[in-house]
Amino acid sequence: MSELIIRAYRYALDPTEEQVEILHRYATASRCGFNFALGMKTAVYERWCRGRDRLVAEGMDKTEANKKAPKVRVPNRNRTQAYWRETRGQGFIGPLREGQEPRQPFAWWEGVNNRAYYTAFEDADTAWKNWLDSLAGRRPPMGFPRFKRRGATRESFRIVHSLKNPDIRFEGPRRLRIPGGGGQPAFTVRLHQSPRQLTRLINTGHATITSLTVSRHGHRWHASVLARVEQELPTRPTRRQQTAGRIGVDLGVKTALTLSDPLTLHSGQTPLLAVDNPHLLQNTARKLARAQRTMARRYVKGAAQQSKGYEEAKAKAAKLQALLSARRATAQHLVTKRLVEQYAEIALESLNTKGMTRSAKGTTDKPGKNVRQKAGLNRAILDVGFAEINRQIEYKARWHAVTIARVPTFFPSSKSCHQCGWIDTGQTLADRVFHCQACGMVIDRDANAARNIKNHATPIRPLGRASPLEKGL
Repeated sequence: MSELIIRAYRYALDPTEEQVEILHRYATASRCGFNFALGMKTAVYERWCRGRDRLVAEGMDKTEANKKAPKVRVPNRNRTQAYWRETRGQGFIGPLREGQEPRQPFAWWEGVNNRAYYTAFEDADTAWKNWLDSLAGRRPPMGFPRFKRRGATRESFRIVHSLKNPDIRFEGPRRLRIPGGGGQPAFTVRLHQSPRQLTRLINTGHATITSLTVSRHGHRWHASVLARVEQELPTRPTRRQQTAGRIGVDLGVKTALTLSDPLTLHSGQTPLLAVDNPHLLQNTARKLARAQRTMARRYVKGAAQQSKGYEEAKAKAAKLQALLSARRATAQHLVTKRLVEQYAEIALESLNTKGMTRSAKGTTDKPGKNVRQKAGLNRAILDVGFAEINRQIEYKARWHAVTIARVPTFFPSSKSCHQCGWIDTGQTLADRVFHCQACGMVIDRDANAARNIKNHATPIRPLGRASPLEKGL
């Protein structure tokens, strides 16, 4: 079955020194554009708050004051864009010191494609809407949108183009064309990987590029090309998947994944019932801590510009973080791909990762216990990436006609016997072996949990369709 899906293709860039300066300028422009739009929204919101506070000072209830406060119109992307066009060439309004020349407020806009600003305005609209939705209870709680600080936020920018007149395209075997602007021509950047897969789809009319996101991760720049791809999606699992049936997956720290049935990660390798935790953060912790200490020692508080030594230490720490992230992503993509390739149904736990990694420090009145131990457990959970593994399995399952099944969040998978159902209410995290007092079974705690997940998970029917296993395929 052919479907139109949105898919991102990520490539590492190999820019020249001149091109690196251009990419920095684009990223700075995008950051400033976001701050410009957010500043306009914040100013209007503060004016509304002042009107509400006057009503509260007059004795009105705060809930009623929220409804009676004078209405304000928060500028959206179009109004922000219009105001930006009117004011980008004007000097600063306000008194100048003696001998001070008026400065251009938006000097960084020159030589940058205007679409880098427009997408930044859209991002500000999205951040604002997400905050309002969180106040209304339509999404999980989140804080007030924050300005992007220079040096503290990831350098990135996004450009969209017209599908009728595309100017984001591949040129040659390993070249990506990025549109220019502000009187500057477009430029082509060399890629480390070959985009052959995507270029073939484009040349045959099965894919269309919609946008380009360029970002810096540590010591490397990456380009994420977003495309509409017409892809053949299977309507049923393969014969190999149907024969394998369902697999239960238990995520953990001691072993990253414990499986109810064997999984082959590499061809020729013995099938595994458990995928070891590579402990990537633990293996990099000493080098990373040393680099961060060096960076902290070289930091000069209040300095307008930091020293070259500080920038070198900062670059080294960022490189270690980027390598750590890349290794973690490689391990996660490998295991999730093998799962959807070899089984027709994958049973998972409904995990609340945010709640699992919440700090145990408590409050001043009620301080927590074992705070350092809980912090170490939180780091280990985030290092494995429970939420990311679940996310990858969910979207890859659709590409391979795999059904996802889940057990409830508080299902006692580790405390229940998978054979007779007896529950050990006194079991603790320190107990790594499950002893069933009803049937006498002795089994590894995580292996028992994986089998319970397999036995008790309920299939989630995609788009209202029944599970392939329920159809008897």
